[in-house]
Amino acid sequence: MSHLSIRDLQKISGETIGALEGPTPVKAGDRTIGVLIPLKVGDADKLAAVLKRAEQLAKKRDAKEDEKLLAEFGDIDPVNWSIEAVKKLRAEKF
Repeated sequence: MSHLSIRDLQKISGETIGALEGPTPVKAGDRTIGVLIPLKVGDADKLAAVLKRAEQLAKKRDAKEDEKLLAEFGDIDPVNWSIEAVKKLRAEKF
């Protein structure tokens, strides 16, 4: 589908929107007034595997050396985003 009209939006279902291949222009006449972006549900198992692999790779790196190399880009995020650190953060009450 190359685009949707305002009238199309009134008629389509959530399933139809979810089946769109990607961002789809929404038009009023010839003018594009927005973009409809279907949200896809991620695969939690694949995400967990990627995060575990990233953590394994991170253990082989020197954080201080990384900070030196990244300093030329300005402020960097110094937060420890390991699985344990994230679980601890989520457990905290704000």
